[in-house]
Amino acid sequence: MLKNIVPEQFLADRWQKRPLFVPSALPTNLPALDADELAWLATQPDVESRLVFTERTNGLVSYRLEHGPFSDSDLNALPTKDWTLLVQDVEKHLPDFREYFRLIPFIPAWRIDDLMVSFAAPGGSVGPHKDNYDVFLCQGEGARNWLVSEDREVPDDATSDSLSLLEPFKPTEEHICGSGDVLYVPPGIPHWGVAKDFCTTYSIGMRAPTKDELAAGHARIYAPDSETSQDVENATPSVFYRDPDLQVSEVHDGRISADSIRRIREQHLLDDSLSDRDMLTILGSVITDPKAWLDPDAATATEVEAVLCGRQALQVHGMALLAWGDADDRRMIFANGSAREIPPAATDLVRALCGERAAMPDVVRSLASLPEGRDFITWLLDRGVLDID
Repeated sequence: MLKNIVPEQFLADRWQKRPLFVPSALPTNLPALDADELAWLATQPDVESRLVFTERTNGLVSYRLEHGPFSDSDLNALPTKDWTLLVQDVEKHLPDFREYFRLIPFIPAWRIDDLMVSFAAPGGSVGPHKDNYDVFLCQGEGARNWLVSEDREVPDDATSDSLSLLEPFKPTEEHICGSGDVLYVPPGIPHWGVAKDFCTTYSIGMRAPTKDELAAGHARIYAPDSETSQDVENATPSVFYRDPDLQVSEVHDGRISADSIRRIREQHLLDDSLSDRDMLTILGSVITDPKAWLDPDAATATEVEAVLCGRQALQVHGMALLAWGDADDRRMIFANGSAREIPPAATDLVRALCGERAAMPDVVRSLASLPEGRDFITWLLDRGVLDID
């Protein structure tokens, strides 16, 4: 994706610092969604979707938000301009779209949240805004005009609560993103995209846990019955995890690096008295905790036995979230919000599942021949991690 920019240079000069426009950055063989396919997803009850309408009255522009799922009649009645349909977590429903994540192999897998796909009619926009996370905006069909400002102090638009918009700003950059172009936007950078024609944008969004989310995770894991326990979904966003010093060496088969735990401690996102292992457990559990409507089902007893017999290759369920890490001489795996130690014999399986989201039958058969291996595989299956055909 970076073309002539080496990853080390991008991380040092741009990551969480400055925007970057890369023309003709995308390969031509990436999976794509047309408008009808995206619309079908937006009708499904387990898919997070939104419509944003650009409304123009007496020379003033405002934005109106509606949440899905939508009916066919809703979508068929859309006008010919001034709207955007957005669908979150596309790669969890259509795993082939994880291919977009391979465009950024210099970013740790646990930092990647989802692929959002938006289809806009001419004039469609979500308004001027800024995000609390990094995003790579990959342009598919059509073109979108982007205004970007490096002035992080652009004031909020007090009239737009549901969309958290900013007041219109004076741009420091303007880019017309055509098919194959990519715009990287760091957290806190105001940006404003407007469709020039019917167009599709694939947005690779990052995951940056907040101090409140980590505190709620701490309470859920170590004091689940405490009156101070919080619901992560209702936690008020506050201080976000940051890693402007991210290194390419931290990318390793879905691993949470020791530097990630160091940043958690230095940024005071958790109680400093916690051990590195406790911090790792909290972080790993929080970042792999799926949204309620994305939680895959546990395998049946018959399916468990089929896997333990090693009769098939294993695929990670499209909605499953995985990570692993080392701390205080313990190796831990995190799966859909749960945590446990990894048996030494299971290390290769964990790296395969976290890195490639697949494992060959011989690896499973070998591990399942050991009592601790059977227990570990069953634990994964009980958490809905593996996709059983």
